[in-house]
Amino acid sequence: MSILGDTKWWTGREWGYTPVNSRDTRGANYSHLRSVLSHYLPSVIVLILGIAIGINFPLYLSVYTRRPSDDISLLPHTLPPPPPPSTSLSLLSHLPAPAEPIPNIVHYVYGLASEPQPDFPYFAYLAMRSAMTVLKPDKVMFHCITEPRGYWWDRVKDWEGWEADSSVKRGEVEIVQARDVQWIGSDRRPVKHFAHKADIIRLEVLLEHGGIYLDIDTFVLRPFADYSLLLHDTVLAMEARELSFFHGLQSDDEMEPKGLCNAVIVAKKGSKFLKRWLDTYEVFREDKWTEHSVEMPWTLARMYPTLVTVLSERAFFWPLWTEDHIHAVYETKEYDFEKSGQLAYHAWESKARSHLSKLDPATINKIDSSFTRMARRFREPDEERRWLSAGQVDGSGSRTEIEIGAEETELEEIESPTAWRRRITREAVKVNR
Repeated sequence: MSILGDTKWWTGREWGYTPVNSRDTRGANYSHLRSVLSHYLPSVIVLILGIAIGINFPLYLSVYTRRPSDDISLLPHTLPPPPPPSTSLSLLSHLPAPAEPIPNIVHYVYGLASEPQPDFPYFAYLAMRSAMTVLKPDKVMFHCITEPRGYWWDRVKDWEGWEADSSVKRGEVEIVQARDVQWIGSDRRPVKHFAHKADIIRLEVLLEHGGIYLDIDTFVLRPFADYSLLLHDTVLAMEARELSFFHGLQSDDEMEPKGLCNAVIVAKKGSKFLKRWLDTYEVFREDKWTEHSVEMPWTLARMYPTLVTVLSERAFFWPLWTEDHIHAVYETKEYDFEKSGQLAYHAWESKARSHLSKLDPATINKIDSSFTRMARRFREPDEERRWLSAGQVDGSGSRTEIEIGAEETELEEIESPTAWRRRITREAVKVNR
């Protein structure tokens, strides 16, 4: 007798065969599968989404993690000045003299609307002061159709320049009437937007005068001459490409930037590169926002690499205009402009307007961020007291009433006659009330 045939010895009952219906088997399997899926599938989906998002997005939320933090600098090495003629070797006397450096003239293009605009903002005043104090230009040429107005513009015009070794004043602001660009090219392609007009004018003024063009929201952090930028023919810098969920870190190639941003241009008078850049406006299209201002110069740089010096994205245009970088600069203290080694910072006013519009001599002390820590160094001495004495309450320079408080005695020391009369009139009105 088989052991399996008689199972009483281990089960205590008769062993038998119970047939199972195939439908019951499938049902049990389906039920088990549903149980497994309901238990594990949500976790698997969350894990997959987390991995996908993590690979493409959060890794570059920090302005430090997108590029390795090392001591390697992509800026050009500083070159010593050429030797004086007296020390030149006689064997070199038959060679042509070294080319003249780029003139230390700063250009701005602003106020291209024919009708009056809002008062000149505080952040723009600080940006101009950064160029005036750091670059120490021979002069500042401000190209406009309508001259700005307001308290901060008056402070710009009152800039007394700086004294050279010869005790000659330099760096004063010269207001230049800009032309109203209506069309471009041989087939007279219309140019309507003020940004496109400014793109064209900056190339024209640099071709005529040479120098350094700066957007009105560009803060200069280090002297360009110290890095030999004025010894080149034309200097531009890369603007990194925006990363997105579909174009993550794996596609972030430093040599595949969005283009060369035209917010900072350093060029000699009659620059061949700028001539060819301006010639491309023969095919200008109004509806293409960055085609000629950013993408085209990068195309030309690859076509004519000997005509232009291209700097790293870290020279002028870092951090970027993306939401994560704007947050890091304006809402945290994460980024250190002093340690970055960059030469300038383009503040991306169109993206950071809500942050920049809050700034005035009072709030710049109260708001502690990467940006305000950098911008504070360009304030004037006694700037807040001067501003209050003129009756200002915000960075736009609008003239509105302020309360006369405990600082009245200090304010009297720097009040102008006009401000004094205005204050006395306000106090008389209060008394009459």
